[in-house]
Amino acid sequence: MARDTIFIGHANPENNDFTLWLQAKLINEGYKAECDLSFLIGGEDDYWKKLQELLENNSAKYFLVLSKFSFQKPGVIDEWEQVKIISKKHKLSDFIYILKIDDVAFDVRIGVPTKNHFRFDISRANGLKRLFIKLFKDNVPKNNISPLSVEAWSKNRYSTNHGIIEKKETYYSNWLEITDLPKKIFLFKYLNDTQAAVVEENIDEFPIIRHDNFIITFSEEIPIFFDGYEFEIPYSERIEALTCNAFQKFESEDFPKYDDLKRFLVRLLKEAWNKFLIKRGLHLFELSQHTKCFYYLKDQLEKDKVFFIFNNKSTYKQLVGDFFEATWHYGLSTVVLLNPILCFSLRAHLLFSDDGLEIWRNKNKIQKARRSKGKSFYNREWRGLMLGFLASLSDDKKGIRIPITETIYLNLSISTVTFYCDYGYLEPKTDGRIVPLDYLDELLDEETINEFGEGDQNENENGDSII
Repeated sequence: MARDTIFIGHANPENNDFTLWLQAKLINEGYKAECDLSFLIGGEDDYWKKLQELLENNSAKYFLVLSKFSFQKPGVIDEWEQVKIISKKHKLSDFIYILKIDDVAFDVRIGVPTKNHFRFDISRANGLKRLFIKLFKDNVPKNNISPLSVEAWSKNRYSTNHGIIEKKETYYSNWLEITDLPKKIFLFKYLNDTQAAVVEENIDEFPIIRHDNFIITFSEEIPIFFDGYEFEIPYSERIEALTCNAFQKFESEDFPKYDDLKRFLVRLLKEAWNKFLIKRGLHLFELSQHTKCFYYLKDQLEKDKVFFIFNNKSTYKQLVGDFFEATWHYGLSTVVLLNPILCFSLRAHLLFSDDGLEIWRNKNKIQKARRSKGKSFYNREWRGLMLGFLASLSDDKKGIRIPITETIYLNLSISTVTFYCDYGYLEPKTDGRIVPLDYLDELLDEETINEFGEGDQNENENGDSII
């Protein structure tokens, strides 16, 4: 029988969080990994017999998660004695790995000091990197199963410690719904794209976009006289299109076709959002893929905070703050979604500066700082920051008014779309949470560059949000 399984022995429940995190990382690397939390489903006739068969016949490696609690557990003691016998009986080289996760003594048990320890107590990132290197050198087989899905990890994670419970729960999305669009979009045709470009550069009162020699807007009319020009620039044709046609596919040989109209609507709404934020005095930082992220400078808000009402109570959020000797800035970018609802889909970002003004240009440096600052942010924190940011865009703390013509406004809520459910889950306490997996991936990149000389040290152009 093939030895293709890594079994993780650990103290249950004290080391469950670490064990499930490690199992997820191993499975995502292509290894077959088991622990009692997944191997022990319930209803087994003889769990210990099945475990002994797995260790005896199928295990490529046995990992002992070594902590202060390990050898207080009879099950861990039994496993330890069994795997020592198996290793000697089958002459398995380096069959047992010791994964030290706290300040437990090295000589806590006979045989422990003779094994090479992977020091997760010093650095999870380095411990994980060394573990993968060792598994590769020992030719531990990988399998063809797909990487661990979020669903599988969630079931494993929460079925052991926290669980789904019946409770009234409100869930906040990142969708800012748009409900009152004008009925028509107007396309103004000019003799050439040079004329259209001049018009584009000189209209700032409301959102417009240019497509070749067309100017597209929600406004029924646009100026023909502009400062600095002694002649008028009239359009040669005006085309009207129903806004609702952007939401249902239609066939037409005339311009604009369905795909054109859909793109124009998205661009117009995006332009309206960007113009509005700039006029509110927010500052722009361009992320990768030319994504526009808006943020506040230090001291731009009073005490860098915004006050608003949440759940009928007055609260506040700090949108700019200290990060060691630097400054962090909360920012938002957006994309426009037409389905399943028309909305601004908001994306959260953390930016950093040395002086509270100029955002770092080194994208790799920003990304690492995001991981460090954002690792303690969970749903509640991110939700509060987003709602606070939206409240800062309102003059009356009740709604956001974005001009789309000289007289027409988009009227938006200062709260995102919410969903309600009769079920929820018990969120882990802060000190019981494991560090996010993608945060550790970032640390791996950084630490392996320093210690192993591996990795690409060029600037990382990935400016995506950590959410």
